[in-house]
Amino acid sequence: MVDKQLLFVTTLISTHYSGKVFCGSGFFFQKDFPEEEEDLLNNYWLVTNRHVLYARLESQQKKYLVDKLTFRVRAEKIATSKLTWIEVTLTKEELRQNAKVLPDIGIDIAVIDIREKVKEAIDKEKGIRVTLSPIKDSTLADKSSFPVEVCDDVMVIGYPGGYYDLTNLYPIVKNGTIASMWGADFRGSKCFAIDAKLFPGSSGSLVITKPRMEDLKDGKYLTWNTAKVFYCLGVYSGRPLFNGETFDLGLVWYYSLIPETIDKGIAPVDEYCY
Repeated sequence: MVDKQLLFVTTLISTHYSGKVFCGSGFFFQKDFPEEEEDLLNNYWLVTNRHVLYARLESQQKKYLVDKLTFRVRAEKIATSKLTWIEVTLTKEELRQNAKVLPDIGIDIAVIDIREKVKEAIDKEKGIRVTLSPIKDSTLADKSSFPVEVCDDVMVIGYPGGYYDLTNLYPIVKNGTIASMWGADFRGSKCFAIDAKLFPGSSGSLVITKPRMEDLKDGKYLTWNTAKVFYCLGVYSGRPLFNGETFDLGLVWYYSLIPETIDKGIAPVDEYCY
């Protein structure tokens, strides 16, 4: 079922800087690899926004790499089948070593290699079953048999304001539509716009096509799947401001930037002007 898959692919992020706590969203990504090399945590990355890794002090025109970043991995207690969260924290030095961003500071995507940190956290726990269900290369939008177009329905999955279902550890899922030409660079940036009412803390949310049962075989024959399928469109970044208005629009960085950042990204700097 797609509901459970979406439950395990996202994570709440909290960051700390100079005594202040900030919240954001993220999701897990796993690059495809040969089957014989398959491993639970092989080639595992946390995807979020570049700006989630940074904090800004009031009245200053610089952003600073946070002191630490914490994300959560869902696990199931074997004895009770109850879901629990394992917290995983990276220090500033670990972010320097494991995070990647593209050289263009205007591209608001960051990826973090989390393999070793998650393994360390899991090894400390007893009587649990880790539940991870990442976005993979095969679920990126270019693999969809249906063309993606303006006005298509989308879903944005994250943690607005750090809010979520405390009982089931379920993220908040909001609906929207693609509001700009798909495949084009919106206002000159490698992103597109969606029509959706979103809130701070949603930064880094996963944006997907609306899950469906039907599919196209060989690009022309309609078939039905045993479970709903969806494709990753990109990473939600925030609301553009124009003459003091947001128009209920959100910016989403294209999915293709995720593997590009993994392959070509550089370590984040300690501070930069914006």
